[in-house]
Amino acid sequence: MHGKLSEMELRIAARLNKEIGKDANQLHRAAFLVENYKEQLQTLNQTLSYEEAQNVSSYKSAFHCQQQVCDSIDFELEKLSQFSAKLKLKLAECQPALEGVAEDLQQVRQLQNVTQYLRLVQDVQEISAALGNAINGKDEAKLVNIYLTLYEGNDSEHSVVGRLQAVKARTLKSYAESTAIYWHKLLMQRLSSEFEAVLKSLRWAHMEQQPLNYSPSRDTAKAQLLAEYMFLIKSPAEEHAPLQSITPSIVCQPISPVVQLLLAPYRQRFMFHFTGTRQTNRLDKPEWFYTQLLNWGKESHFFVGNTFQPSAMKAGKLDYNLRLEFVRGLVQLSIEKLAVDIEQIAQDENLFAHLVDETLAFEAELCETFGYPASFPSAISVLTQPRYLLRWIALEEQFCAEKMDDILQAETPFQLIDPNTYEDDLKIPRCADQFMRLLEAIKDRYYGLIQPGHQLQFLQLQLELIDSFRRRLVQLHSSGAVASLPILNAINYLIMVLREWGENVHYLHLHSALAGPNATEINSVFEHAVSELEHWAHQLMKNLANKSVNEMKAKSMNYRHDAWPNMPEQNSKEPFILSPSGGEMFQVLVTLLHNLERELSANLFNQTLRLIAQQIDDFMLENMVLNTRFSTAGASQFNYDMTLLFALFGQHTRRPELLFKRIHDACKLLTAARGTALLLLETLRSGQTTAEEKTKPLHELRVLSLDSKQCIEVLERRTDIKMF
Repeated sequence: MHGKLSEMELRIAARLNKEIGKDANQLHRAAFLVENYKEQLQTLNQTLSYEEAQNVSSYKSAFHCQQQVCDSIDFELEKLSQFSAKLKLKLAECQPALEGVAEDLQQVRQLQNVTQYLRLVQDVQEISAALGNAINGKDEAKLVNIYLTLYEGNDSEHSVVGRLQAVKARTLKSYAESTAIYWHKLLMQRLSSEFEAVLKSLRWAHMEQQPLNYSPSRDTAKAQLLAEYMFLIKSPAEEHAPLQSITPSIVCQPISPVVQLLLAPYRQRFMFHFTGTRQTNRLDKPEWFYTQLLNWGKESHFFVGNTFQPSAMKAGKLDYNLRLEFVRGLVQLSIEKLAVDIEQIAQDENLFAHLVDETLAFEAELCETFGYPASFPSAISVLTQPRYLLRWIALEEQFCAEKMDDILQAETPFQLIDPNTYEDDLKIPRCADQFMRLLEAIKDRYYGLIQPGHQLQFLQLQLELIDSFRRRLVQLHSSGAVASLPILNAINYLIMVLREWGENVHYLHLHSALAGPNATEINSVFEHAVSELEHWAHQLMKNLANKSVNEMKAKSMNYRHDAWPNMPEQNSKEPFILSPSGGEMFQVLVTLLHNLERELSANLFNQTLRLIAQQIDDFMLENMVLNTRFSTAGASQFNYDMTLLFALFGQHTRRPELLFKRIHDACKLLTAARGTALLLLETLRSGQTTAEEKTKPLHELRVLSLDSKQCIEVLERRTDIKMF
């Protein structure tokens, strides 16, 4: 665009773009827009014309109104100017008086601040005195309400400490907070002791608290009220309370005081049975304490939720799940124990492997029974500490290597899963199925890990195992211990399953974590492994096709040297039959294809069939047709034989002639009428005809896969066409 457009020109361009749009097919609308704008201009011209009598009165009225508005504005501006002048004079007169009282006003402000400061100190002292008077009384509600006037939360305007958050008085805030912390400790001691007494009367932790037996009693109501009070009162120290650290790499949110009191008897019993020199504290029996924790949770978690969740709701904890926090407290007991025992257990391979199995089973049971969230602390976090995670992965690798040896050294590792069913499209060797189940088991074991980095380490192990299994199959095949067909079926099953897994959400997430947030596309994490397996499978199928075609070639000697140039004419009343010299060759093909279809998976057989057909097509053209002279009868017999060949492959594919395009076209040229063949040969030999003119008659005969030179060579194989 030349130069910079004015604002009006830009508005016009924007209006035209809006009317016409970006579609070039809408340009025809420009003519309609021109006519529309012409009509609007004419209407405006008539409206603004001074010659029209009806417009004159309108103009006079508009001008008169404009003049009145301007006069009114000028009048108001004059009044504003006069008021400004008077105000300046008044301020100048009052300025000495203001300067005289400025110092006194400053002192007044300071005194007001001191008064407010002392009033806040007095409030804290009065609240502290009231708490002191009520602490030994029986009215817990009054005690809690008094405390809430001192501290309810840093963002609460109804408490002294909450109001002080906006005040720049560090000493006063420290005094108020320390007072609140002091009284919070005393209140919690009293409420806790009463709560423990009520729990004792309820025989808490000493009888099954089944949800079906849940019946609120007087003691239950008292426990609920005390729990509500403990949820209501907070300490300023809680606002900055650090996370609870079990190990340097394992930290947990602090457990609420109510849940701590509920857990106290269970913690005591747990420490009694599973620490020290007790017979129940055995490194080789982690399932004992896991089972005990699960049983405690099953007995109590519904009772805890039904009884104390309403107390938390009344205290304003709307997003707080007390039942799950109680289960988290039980799980934390297992974390604390494992953090102590793990170093000793890791020194023994068998103990560590058993611990991993039991911990995974414990985690699965937690999720299934309690709906335990994956984001909560878990016992598995002890095992995923760096040094123990490497130990875990090493054990998995060792176990899988031994398992692969067992799979491949079994009595019949390549026997099909259902050897009596040969009609199935997919042939699955037992070893391939067992190996994929092994990989699936590894995935199930690390699926629950929260950190993508941990899952990626196990994924790398899976990829290494796939490569190791592939190399073992290569060794078995290279040594001649296993034939190509079972190996192909095994590879094929691995490829199919890995492709399906690559589209699974779990593995797509891992690829996303591996590729990073800036990845342009998400592929399968098994892409490289699948490509290696596919390359080897293609090589095996190619070798299999070569072997099959070589067997056929070995039986084709008599057929290729049959009396094709001197073959007598066939009696028109007698049907054609297969050439006697080709019977053995065709029988070999029938047997080969039947065995391949019977022993290979359907997709492998179809690929191998195409490779075999391609080689036979090339062999028949180059070694048979182009090396043999054909009489008319010989060409007809050869064409019939090839029809039988197509029919033989037609038992395994829908359009077999598409697999033998070259030999099919050669048969058309050999059996074409003599006159047609002569004209075609003359056209192809002519140096004055263009390539298009040479191609046209070939297309009329539907000869599409042979070029002009090959067509000439085939036509010259006919004995009824003389050579020049």
